[in-house]
Amino acid sequence: MTCIDLSAADLLRCSFGLSKREVAVLLRMLDMKGWMPVSGIAAESRRDRSVVQRALFSLIQKGIVERSQRNRAGGGYEYLYRARDKSALKRAILDKSRVFCRMVAGQVRQW
Repeated sequence: MTCIDLSAADLLRCSFGLSKREVAVLLRMLDMKGWMPVSGIAAESRRDRSVVQRALFSLIQKGIVERSQRNRAGGGYEYLYRARDKSALKRAILDKSRVFCRMVAGQVRQW
């Protein structure tokens, strides 16, 4: 049997159906901790703001990133984003892997 070395990025991509861009943004957000505006995330991840916005939209839809609105003192508002807790993501990956293992075992038994 061939063993495959899986990285955290590989596990995130497979478990949540993420693109490489989404994983890169998420991993950077996990390092940053706390609420950040799009501009801050873009600067920290060294990616274009529009690329980060697309990634954030998808990550929010998948329940991996949260969004909050902050009202500005002079009027207006901005959105802030943060990644879900790393331990919650780890639990979700483990849950998905257990389901996958049961599916594989069932397929092997049927074969």
